[in-house]
Amino acid sequence: ALFNSLEIDIQPDGTLALPDEAFEYLDMCVVSIHSSFRMSKKDMTARILKALSYPKVKVLGHPTGRLLGKREEIEADWDTIFDFAKKKNIAIEINSSTERLDLPENLVKVALKNGNKLVVDTDAHAAKHMAAINFGVYVARRGWCSKNDIMNTKPLKDIKNWLKT
Repeated sequence: ALFNSLEIDIQPDGTLALPDEAFEYLDMCVVSIHSSFRMSKKDMTARILKALSYPKVKVLGHPTGRLLGKREEIEADWDTIFDFAKKKNIAIEINSSTERLDLPENLVKVALKNGNKLVVDTDAHAAKHMAAINFGVYVARRGWCSKNDIMNTKPLKDIKNWLKT
């Protein structure tokens, strides 16, 4: 099976950087913050919740926005975000990029305890970046995840069902 998906930027007001009519061509989307990292905790939380309200959003990408050694994590109410994502059946990404390792293992534990779905991916921008998947698996393990906690280890029929919800 092949799914048409796209990572979409969450703009500062919580809207997504994609015209509404373009969503009809997608099976799912990942939404991520790529700018305006220093908003108040309240405003950042509202920004993320608005973005998660869009149709076909299935993953919150590199949730804290951190870049190791370069940029600190955003301030956000993770309990509220994780509760909302759980209700909307949206997974939280564990990004394997060695520059990110985001979701950090402490928040992986919080998400897991909350019953959130998780995905592990590489954020690969070139084929050589695919090898970083092990780092995301290590973060998931440090957060006490098992294979059953990671959506992209599920059988195809389960993934198809998840995308329909």
